[in-house]
Amino acid sequence: MIARMRMRLGTVWLLGLAPAASLAQCAPGPDSAYFFRNLSEQRAQARIDGDRKVYEAQLSASFAAHAADGRPLSREAFIDAELRGEPAARGRTFSISNYTLVEHRKGHTVATYLLREDVGSQGGVRPRELQLTEVYEVVDSQWRLTTVDVKPAAPPRRPTGAAL
Repeated sequence: MIARMRMRLGTVWLLGLAPAASLAQCAPGPDSAYFFRNLSEQRAQARIDGDRKVYEAQLSASFAAHAADGRPLSREAFIDAELRGEPAARGRTFSISNYTLVEHRKGHTVATYLLREDVGSQGGVRPRELQLTEVYEVVDSQWRLTTVDVKPAAPPRRPTGAAL
């Protein structure tokens, strides 16, 4: 009798933990660096896939950017430049690292990260690394990308006294 009561009590206790476990596995919210990183990854994949709709959905109407060479780009010019690359069939891949929220307050977020693209070309695959700084703002109750600043990534630093 006591053994059955303990089993029932244990079962009730475990059932009480089930909702907590399911809440712990929820998708990251807009206050999470993962939320903004996911937006960046969606655009990187859209660039490979040639999917203009992703850019149009994420970029604000007042979007402005600076290309890696420093020239300013409008929303349309940025999207066109992003989608001008080679198709996925030629082996394009990407990775995002060092993703950091530099500033995050209600309705405004600044993020920075390193984007590495392996771009297929006639001679094989060539890597390209870019340092991006993105500004997100809430526009019409949605997070929208309002500014992107793209720069070539700094070359890795060599330790002092290292052999060449």
